[in-house]
Amino acid sequence: MEYVGQQNIKKLCNFYVSDLHLSVMLLPYLSRQINEDVEITTIFEKIEKENIGEILDKLNIKNKEKILNINWFNSNKDANEKINNAIKRDIKENKDLIIIIGGNKNYVAENHKNITKLINDFEDTKKFNSAVKIIDCYNADEVGIDMRSIVREHDGLLNTSGEINICDL
Repeated sequence: MEYVGQQNIKKLCNFYVSDLHLSVMLLPYLSRQINEDVEITTIFEKIEKENIGEILDKLNIKNKEKILNINWFNSNKDANEKINNAIKRDIKENKDLIIIIGGNKNYVAENHKNITKLINDFEDTKKFNSAVKIIDCYNADEVGIDMRSIVREHDGLLNTSGEINICDL
């Protein structure tokens, strides 16, 4: 786990085989996090909007509206502004933050690097006592045999049962 000021940044990874699989995996976890009043923001290379609504209709989740209000369908170009705004807001409200990045390996790596730099460069980071989780979501077919090295670069793994610490594997 990386520490910046008084906050910690936990890096998790996730592997999916389709947008539908990613949705099924993320939604119950995100529902629990929303119930704990965690702020969530996303940066996806692409995700099918229909999948989120379709899966939510089939799951027994109480906070469907809050999940749908997460900005799932953003573009890469507004990512820095979104992260800056989320950090500023969460410093004021002292809330934990989850940032989910999804896409091909290069897209995830570039955005993860940018987010870490934004957090490190943020002038009020020392005032931020909350935790930040960055969840890197990779297409399993695209990363192939690199999966093991990707897992080693993270603190934990996110799957359908929740977070698993790497040291517990």
